[in-house]
Amino acid sequence: MPIQRLLAAPKLRSSKKEIVISAEAADGTIVRRAVQRPPHLAFAVVFALIALAAPAQQKVDVTTNHNDLARTGANTHETALTPANVTASTFGLLTKFPVDDQVYSQPLVVTDIKLKDSSFGTGTHDLVFITTVNNSVYAFDANDPKATKPIWHVNFGAPANLYDADLGCLDLNGSMGIIGTPVIDKPHNALYVVALTRVGDKFTQRLHALDLASGADLANSPVTITAPAFDPLLQNQRPALLLTNHTVYVGYASHCDKEPYHGFLLGYDARTLRQTAVLNTSPKGGQASIWQSGQAPAVDAAGNIYIVTGNGTWNGVTDFSESFMKLSPSLKLLDWFTPTNHRELDAKDNDLDSSGATLIPGTNLVVGGGKEGVLYTLDTRKLGHLGDQHAIQHFQATGSHLHSVVFWQSAKNGDLLYIWGQRDKERVYKITNGKVGETPIITRPESNEGHPGAMLSLSANGGHDGILWAAIHASGDSWHETRPGILHAYDADDINHELWNSWQNRGRDDCDGYSKMAPPTVANGKVFLASFGKENIGTGGLCIYGLLPDSQSPAAPTNISPEIKGGSVTLTWPAVSDAVTYTVAASDKADGSFHTIATGLTTAIYSGIQAPIGMSYYTVTSSNSHGEGPPSKPIPVRIENPTAKGRMH
Repeated sequence: MPIQRLLAAPKLRSSKKEIVISAEAADGTIVRRAVQRPPHLAFAVVFALIALAAPAQQKVDVTTNHNDLARTGANTHETALTPANVTASTFGLLTKFPVDDQVYSQPLVVTDIKLKDSSFGTGTHDLVFITTVNNSVYAFDANDPKATKPIWHVNFGAPANLYDADLGCLDLNGSMGIIGTPVIDKPHNALYVVALTRVGDKFTQRLHALDLASGADLANSPVTITAPAFDPLLQNQRPALLLTNHTVYVGYASHCDKEPYHGFLLGYDARTLRQTAVLNTSPKGGQASIWQSGQAPAVDAAGNIYIVTGNGTWNGVTDFSESFMKLSPSLKLLDWFTPTNHRELDAKDNDLDSSGATLIPGTNLVVGGGKEGVLYTLDTRKLGHLGDQHAIQHFQATGSHLHSVVFWQSAKNGDLLYIWGQRDKERVYKITNGKVGETPIITRPESNEGHPGAMLSLSANGGHDGILWAAIHASGDSWHETRPGILHAYDADDINHELWNSWQNRGRDDCDGYSKMAPPTVANGKVFLASFGKENIGTGGLCIYGLLPDSQSPAAPTNISPEIKGGSVTLTWPAVSDAVTYTVAASDKADGSFHTIATGLTTAIYSGIQAPIGMSYYTVTSSNSHGEGPPSKPIPVRIENPTAKGRMH
């Protein structure tokens, strides 16, 4: 393991039981190590400094669609999952949570959230959030395979339905309440989500800001979404929400091209939810939706926003169908690009915006493609306006619809783009000298059978140990019906090497129906996959995959310290090496039957235990991907009967 240089002088914090040393590493990370205090303080300092020199394994939050504002789809801080350990014998389904309807959104993950519901105690948990078209938002424990219910679940009321507007197609199969992926502001403890709700015989869309720990609406939430020419029933909140510039941006497409509709992007102040900006992509005409197969707008380092539009009117002044658009934070048009054949694209329903925009980190490139399967590479400094001659390049990257693009900088193979288009083969392209090589460097031999192709994500430890995750229907076409889904894992440096798929051991790992256009989320040694469930409408789920338990579980916690205050007990203990979560159990006898009172804890403290009068005993166990370790020694806690006052004799 490489040693990091410590830039700042280490700081020491000492107690009777442990020593904590912190310092700034060469990469700017604040690294902390806690060690049990031995008799000789000097030895402890040396030991902690040695531990501190090694890179810290940090938890990863996935708070936005496709991982980052560039929409690369890559988590490059994944250290637990590698091509060596993602195999049919070592990796599989850990748990499956049912939800109340289909899931179109990508799961999001936030770590170390302190809960407010007393039934879960006051410890911290890692949470995964998922939404349904029944207007529900769920928060599940991301680590606890024994959990039987969500941490919290809120519902915003009756959703609109596919038949409420005679839309004339089955792109969505039933309810259409929450469709777009939420976005999370962890520092402000907020999850933003839009719900379409039936109110009597009318419909309304509302932007909610929810408390991450409880699901309750925060101050100023919700707010009704309005804009000139905005129809709350016909406007489909399909693209994922964007949070940047202290603003939540909400984008819109259509339902089955049912008119009248426009492409809208609306800005709301993240604290007050006051509307701050409105963009209509076709104010003099119609359509020009911001669909992007559910992908959020991209944002560059200067805060500029990139969207791609679909079929509709175009005049090059106010209306911009079939176009890349560069916008300021206030949604003023800064630049644009429209292909030469935009009118043909419109006539043949070949929307340009099926993949959205992906920015290539460290360059001035933006890439994206549409239903033709043509990939465009543009210069963000000068998009070029009308005409293919202004693009850096455009070429046939896949045979049909292009719905998902992933970028990764491989230490072995350089800058790579991954695509798996509709009715086509999976391909990898290399970016060199500011251009995408127009011949793939790797192509898998088999083709998928139908719409929409695969939704992709990638995990890696920097430029190494890359894994490409591909969620796709196992057979058939997912345009107008629910199809069985399959999740593949490929070596990202050689996609012809498949590591694992969810049908190798289908009885154990199957996640039921394919969740159309919802990328898998990879974080902290786990893969979170949305599901449509077992039926064509009305069912859904969340599958969590990870390394299967084996005998290498972590050690039992030691030196557990109880503190009694006002009849409430707090337990603290030194963190166990390699532990991910902790479980606390209680009994009225040291050798009695212990029952679990808290599980999924992510920090080495649990407070708020309402212990009975007399003697109680507590144990703590630690868990990681290898399973649950042995329990600690029972810790006795005595609660005295308070002295009676004012008693009559």
